[in-house]
Amino acid sequence: MTEDKIAPFLGTWILDAAECDFEQGDPPKSATLKIEDNFGMAIFTMNQVSADGEVTNDSFEAMPDGPEVKLGKSGLVDAMRLVFENNRNLVSEARRGGLTIMKAERELSDDGQTLTVTQTVHLVDVASFKNISVYHRAQ
Repeated sequence: MTEDKIAPFLGTWILDAAECDFEQGDPPKSATLKIEDNFGMAIFTMNQVSADGEVTNDSFEAMPDGPEVKLGKSGLVDAMRLVFENNRNLVSEARRGGLTIMKAERELSDDGQTLTVTQTVHLVDVASFKNISVYHRAQ
């Protein structure tokens, strides 16, 4: 069942920088997001070039609709979870001390060709910021 739900999200996605709307920081100059299924584990690989030309590569994996995963002592977050809100929304939450401090909502368009990622960062006692990135499926 989970394999069927993750299937529409799988593939390589290319950022449409002109469609981004960032409340915090500048949108990347370019980016790709690759989502793969590895025997039920969703693997996310992100590569981006920042507005000032800095290249970053990052990845994480989690089991959709699985248990919260405890993370090592990264300092910022201590647990992560990945859940389907429905067939078109895949949400990851980074947590610290039981509180969600970062949330990424991935919404798939009806035609399956656009992935809108809304990242919300909650800064304790300060504010919350939303950055919206729009990706199109690589052909």
